[in-house]
Amino acid sequence: MFAITQTIWQGPFESPKRLPDLRSAGITHILNVGEAPNLLRVEDGPFVEIAWCPVDDLERIPDEVAQTCINTLHRMACCDGSKIYIHCIAGWNRSPTVLWLYLVACGLESSAAKELICGRNLDAIPGHSHLVDVELVKLIQEHGKGFQPHPRPIVLEAA
Repeated sequence: MFAITQTIWQGPFESPKRLPDLRSAGITHILNVGEAPNLLRVEDGPFVEIAWCPVDDLERIPDEVAQTCINTLHRMACCDGSKIYIHCIAGWNRSPTVLWLYLVACGLESSAAKELICGRNLDAIPGHSHLVDVELVKLIQEHGKGFQPHPRPIVLEAA
């Protein structure tokens, strides 16, 4: 588990084994972007919300899936006091890429968003070329204008 910003953590699959770390970090919301369904339940945390937005690995993320993922992440990030854990199976491709898309949607430059993620998770490949293309990034930047300015700026501050 890697603290990317003051309120967003990223890493590998959530599981009962990882539950003590999630509790210790004060995680309130979980977004699973892997293809396997969630193993934890809200009452295990206790968590406020656990959501699943499956993304196929190493395939371009469809526009509507990307928008659903970042909308879900934004809704979670806007909750007062929220701490979010976004994950996939290994925590290398999909979850760092969805997080990167969210940060770009919130107005960060793509290179700054990559540096932010890679500076905390050395195995992460945010903006993976098999998952995104120029058109998707443009769509997300346009979509993200509705996220700006962010109602909780702490969400975008480095951990």
